[in-house]
Amino acid sequence: MALVADQTLLEARAMASVVSSRGPSRSWLLLGPAIVSAVTSCHRPIDPTQLVIGVQSDPMGGVVSALRVVVHVAGALVVDELVKPEHGSRVGFPQPWEKALPGAGKGSARVEVEVDAIGDPTASKPLFQRLSSTQFVPGRVALLRVPLESRCIVYPPAPRGQSKVPGPLSGPTCTAPATCISGICQSSFVPPALLEPYAKNWPSNAPDRCKPRGGGAPDLQVGTGQSYYLPLTSRQVLQAEAGPQGGHHIWVATRMKNLKQAGTTTKIVGVQPETRTTIPPTTLAFTYAPDEGGYCKLFGIRYQLDNEGIDYKQFLGKPLDVSVTTTDPSGSTATATALVQIAPTLLNP
Repeated sequence: MALVADQTLLEARAMASVVSSRGPSRSWLLLGPAIVSAVTSCHRPIDPTQLVIGVQSDPMGGVVSALRVVVHVAGALVVDELVKPEHGSRVGFPQPWEKALPGAGKGSARVEVEVDAIGDPTASKPLFQRLSSTQFVPGRVALLRVPLESRCIVYPPAPRGQSKVPGPLSGPTCTAPATCISGICQSSFVPPALLEPYAKNWPSNAPDRCKPRGGGAPDLQVGTGQSYYLPLTSRQVLQAEAGPQGGHHIWVATRMKNLKQAGTTTKIVGVQPETRTTIPPTTLAFTYAPDEGGYCKLFGIRYQLDNEGIDYKQFLGKPLDVSVTTTDPSGSTATATALVQIAPTLLNP
């Protein structure tokens, strides 16, 4: 900035030598604006405040055809964008999307984000809606990360018919301002203190509390729980229940560390130890949530006893080995098994 001011003053002096013959009053009239500009330009601070909205997604298996992203700043609409696959193919869609919002002069104004994941373009409702909100942090360029999770897809009820194959697992329907996070309805507000500094490679550099540098070998534990992780004791009784899509499930939860928080797959296989009857595996790509002691947890997993149409009744009242294998994007893996006892009756027949 000093170089710019010096150059302006040099130009002003040169102008003075040209106009000196016109008289001092005329010279100062010409020089005045240049000198003021040179001085004020050095003392005018630039406000770097920005908030970058970063939307990234779990693998969606091709069911999402478009995203509609709507952003309001202090109640005013600033973004309304329909995001579609670049070449028409849904493979790998949605890709990471970002939008930088200037915050100069806006103080700590509130920013509200709404992302609709659209399946069938003719449907009246999106597959799910993800909400997020925060505030500008004066003087900072911050990132508001908005993850889209496949476990939040809300499927229409499956018709009761002759098919023994249950419908897909359905996410919750949340009432705004709550939104689906980790498969349950939670607050959509992100406190400004928890915002990350923006980096160009934000889609791949997500802070990972589950796999710190030098953390050691992967550790995995199998538990249960619909709304949180609960440890299991050997042969603990779990009661199966009928799900909203016609299947019958038990609640499974997992707890791990030294595996990546995002992108880790969780594969569950149930085996009846007396008959060796095996339930076809269920594989999930859900993001883990931070837990105590350096662990991360995944809860609210509906593990279907009748996956792929197998008869669930043969497991009622009998033991079941529930084996879980987790594999993260780097190839690190861990396996754990819990022996449980399935109750002889359903919770909600």
